[in-house]
Amino acid sequence: MHINMVKKGQLLLLLSFGALILIGMLLLLLPGILHHGRLSLADALFMSCSAVCLNGLATVPLTQFTFGGQLILLVLVQCGSIGIMSLSAAVMLMLGRNLSFSDTLMLNNLNDRFTLRGTENLTRMVLNYTLICEAAGALLMFPAFLIAGKGFFTSLWYSLFFSVGSFCNSGLSPIPGSMANLDRFVQSVSMIEMFLGGLGVYVIYDLHQRLRERHHRVRLHTRLVLSMAILLVITGTLLLWLLSRTDSETAMLKWFDALFLSVACRTTGYSTVDPGMLSPACQILLIVLMMIGGAPGSTAGGIKTTTVAVAFAALSSSFKGENNVIIGKRSVAMTCVLRAFTIIVMFVLLCAAGALGLNSFAPDVDSLKCFFEATSALSTTGLSTGTTTMDWEMPCKLFITLFMFAGRVGPLTILLFFAGREKQNKLRFPEEQIIVG
Repeated sequence: MHINMVKKGQLLLLLSFGALILIGMLLLLLPGILHHGRLSLADALFMSCSAVCLNGLATVPLTQFTFGGQLILLVLVQCGSIGIMSLSAAVMLMLGRNLSFSDTLMLNNLNDRFTLRGTENLTRMVLNYTLICEAAGALLMFPAFLIAGKGFFTSLWYSLFFSVGSFCNSGLSPIPGSMANLDRFVQSVSMIEMFLGGLGVYVIYDLHQRLRERHHRVRLHTRLVLSMAILLVITGTLLLWLLSRTDSETAMLKWFDALFLSVACRTTGYSTVDPGMLSPACQILLIVLMMIGGAPGSTAGGIKTTTVAVAFAALSSSFKGENNVIIGKRSVAMTCVLRAFTIIVMFVLLCAAGALGLNSFAPDVDSLKCFFEATSALSTTGLSTGTTTMDWEMPCKLFITLFMFAGRVGPLTILLFFAGREKQNKLRFPEEQIIVG
């Protein structure tokens, strides 16, 4: 019964996101979405998938969309961030209906095996945390747009759009140049929201429990996510600042721009500089950071920070000749280690396949830029070197649309969908050494 529920949950996850993308595509095909003309079928599918999958890549600039068109995209971003399953549960909770056991079990399977007892509280936390962060960000940004002379309603719309886009890590921008033309205050608020959106609801729930119950012990997962997030932000900032100075013919990053890009490249497609103007060394570093992504249970994509941490812990144990993987004085299960390496290998192979596919569809585009765009799509980051989306032919658009969808539902979800639940080995075979290396 449990195996069937797992498979049903994984299938429903894929179908629900697919249905949401299809609904968004149909809405974007309606008249009045663009100021002039109408979207093609490929562009409507691409934009809908980009919004639902929280990517940020766009084949049509949002400045060409009417208010109604931008509103549809923002609603799709919000639905995609909360998750169609969590959103349905939140609606039932707001209507005063308790979750049934089957609903709770379904959400539990979709929420990376979170404890059944805490699933309903976790679902409430998803909605509350999201809305509070977005409302706070919009309130902080609103005066800055007013001072910049945008007008009351335009300032209200921009502050809401950028606040939702930043926290949900979507990267879609209603103004040209992403965030390059905005003041530092708005960029700082956006950066904080991107960081909070990339932590993951499990971390926020755990910290919330710690505040409510003093005896509650913060989980290893929370400590690992926070330490990895800080480490990656600091390391990424320093390396981006240094590597931007290795090539005198490319743009040199200021400290703030390096910090913003270090946060954004793991979660969101917003940027204060054009990534296409950076040195090849910086672009390679951005690819690595985009691959790593944010934390599990967050609006960010990628391999996930905890996955990378487990893999490096396993490598450290291997170099030391130890048989156990230890993190924070806790042993890590071998199934978790194998899963971490499986995700990393799958992700890297998919990025390489994406680069080859794009390069075959667009042979005139540089190989590094093809790898950059494929990684950006699969990691649902949305950063672009500026050579692609607006001028892509239909095969490239459809190819990247598939990658955005695959990146959103996750390589592990796809793997478990086909492989089913892990099986307990009832038969043990004798060990034999194999020469490796």
